[in-house]
Amino acid sequence: MKVKLKSRSVAFGSREWFRRVGEASLALGRTHFHEELIRLFGCLIDHDACWIIRFSDSAPPEIMYTHNVPQPLRDHYNSACSAVDPFAAHWRLHKEVGVRALSKFKGSLGSIDAGTYSSIFKPIANVSDELGLFLPTVGNASIGLFLERERGDFTNGEIARAESAFPILNSFEKAHIGQVFNSLRHGDLLLRAAHFSSQPIVVQDRYGVEIYSSPSWKTAIEHEPQLRTAMQSSGRDAPIALGKFILNISHVDKYFPLAPQGRIITLEPCPSSAATKTTVLKRTDLMRRLTPREREIFELIINGRSTSDVSRILAISKGTVKNFVLRIYKKSNIHSRRDLIQYFAVRS
Repeated sequence: MKVKLKSRSVAFGSREWFRRVGEASLALGRTHFHEELIRLFGCLIDHDACWIIRFSDSAPPEIMYTHNVPQPLRDHYNSACSAVDPFAAHWRLHKEVGVRALSKFKGSLGSIDAGTYSSIFKPIANVSDELGLFLPTVGNASIGLFLERERGDFTNGEIARAESAFPILNSFEKAHIGQVFNSLRHGDLLLRAAHFSSQPIVVQDRYGVEIYSSPSWKTAIEHEPQLRTAMQSSGRDAPIALGKFILNISHVDKYFPLAPQGRIITLEPCPSSAATKTTVLKRTDLMRRLTPREREIFELIINGRSTSDVSRILAISKGTVKNFVLRIYKKSNIHSRRDLIQYFAVRS
């Protein structure tokens, strides 16, 4: 049974807010970090319960933590709701970090059906709206922080407050990942139980020397020796399709504690659906021929963003966006935005 939470919201940017920011920073690299992070997020907005869920392409949504959520409701989500969770579907399709409210899904996501989820989850959970904040983590995955409200929708003002806090929370997540890998390298057995170590991951320094690799990565290398050749031959932040797998390569900045200016390489299986796999392979091939800025714009376009949206998000002029789009058309041998989306967008 839920226990009614008392309102404890604080003003963003206030002395109390920054005090809590300092408290959350003390949890960087520790197993309870995300619990502290959702407390920091939740202190800004009145809510009745909260969840932390990990989303990825290769596994169903994984509940990492809840507060004021009874176990039967967690079981109900796992058994009946996770497969139709619109937040999970949105991540799989768009890989979009940031803030999103369940009430705002209406009519905005095309093939994603939020109605089914709402009809089987909201009555049992006794909630009227959910507010999610998506943070990128290692691999093709995201950590979702969710606040639930029993009565009324989250307002535009509350959503704007969450969006204002997002850059801080996102920076904390990046710093946390760096601390986790640093602890893993130095034998912190407690952190070896964290979800990072179960994924195929390798971290290299700026010279290509391996700093850390997970047990599942070592197993993958033993069975698929072409992985090592592929990662040695690529110096770009672009995925590589290898038949059964997709190799994701991401460079990190000088502030990443384990390997400053090095790179993180992760492995994920190709989709099982033949049609989806074909689209992913075509998309991967094109992305390897695009520059980093072209890849950014390409991803935004196939996720349905307009020229104005891209201009605003990347802080560049509309004319510059149009010039980049023309280059993408030339490299993809496609001549319209509509055809680009139809050809490369992954469908649910």
